[in-house]
Amino acid sequence: MLDFRKQFQEIIEQSYIPFNIDKTATSDVWSNIYKLVLPNIPEKLFRYRRIDDKGYTIESFKSKTISLCHAGMFPDKYDSYLYIDQDKIHKDLKNALKDALRITLSHITQKSPEIRAEKATKICYYRECGYTDEQIIDKILTDDYVDFCNNIGAAIKKQESRFRNPRNSAKIACFTESVQSKYMWDRYADGYKGFALEYDLRRCIFKYNSLGMSVNLFPVIYTDLRPDVTLDEGNIHTYEYFKQIGDKNWLSFLSSIISVNQLYWYRVYLYKDRKEYEYEHEWRMIYYNLEDENDYVAIPDVGCLKAIYYGPDISQKDKQELHQIAVEKGLKEYDVDLDTGSRRYDLRVTAIK
Repeated sequence: MLDFRKQFQEIIEQSYIPFNIDKTATSDVWSNIYKLVLPNIPEKLFRYRRIDDKGYTIESFKSKTISLCHAGMFPDKYDSYLYIDQDKIHKDLKNALKDALRITLSHITQKSPEIRAEKATKICYYRECGYTDEQIIDKILTDDYVDFCNNIGAAIKKQESRFRNPRNSAKIACFTESVQSKYMWDRYADGYKGFALEYDLRRCIFKYNSLGMSVNLFPVIYTDLRPDVTLDEGNIHTYEYFKQIGDKNWLSFLSSIISVNQLYWYRVYLYKDRKEYEYEHEWRMIYYNLEDENDYVAIPDVGCLKAIYYGPDISQKDKQELHQIAVEKGLKEYDVDLDTGSRRYDLRVTAIK
């Protein structure tokens, strides 16, 4: 039997939600995804925190918020970095242009009133010169669109990192399944000098939904390959181009044959290098608010925070400040350190009474 993360990868890759689909069908797809996800969300998920000089992490803890950021703020510069087959998009776009021009030629033959005069004049001139329709199409592509087609590579290069900037992208918070990982304490909690927070996020999606917030929680998919988003990016690129040149007939034609999977805007954040990161057992909270173009955003923790864990090397000053906040909030508290009574390297968790 497939493990949960493998099952999740299959369903998130096989599910498809076109943008023009009705809400009922959209709900059915999301329902199938969450039928798998919800029963598998761990009772405890942890977030390692460093104590920054400006006090943002402590203030977030005090104000009962979860801070999120866009993927470009993550240490790994290739987090949420996409794979796009430039040659395929170049070929597909040329084919789309050819198909659109064939429709234009047909409309001119039929003397359709919707054809723009300048376009009709040029095509009629080529016909009078004895060009076949396919020769006319090739000539228009060469004369009018060659620069655009040749510049696809540069445009797509920018798209590879499009989800690593604050504009039109999600904000993310990262969680893990273990509070006893020495590597995680070292890397994400300032070399053991920070703290970790325990959340019960099993019903958080419903709570955020009741507040009208677009928040989702998914496990990270660990693979050996970057996600191939050529189809989605190709459709976006082609549609946006025809939208820019302002031809309603061509745009209408494209709208009937291409679509972008709504899940694309979630999948892109869920893939990480198996070899480098599989041990992190990560879950990601993904929050969409396209009006917010800041690097960071804070959302309420909706009562999901349950406990705090103090790192082995946290300063007494910081620990005391966090302890006072924890007491006020009625949170459980734990110390984390190496088990000196054992030869093993395991970290020990001790409840503070």
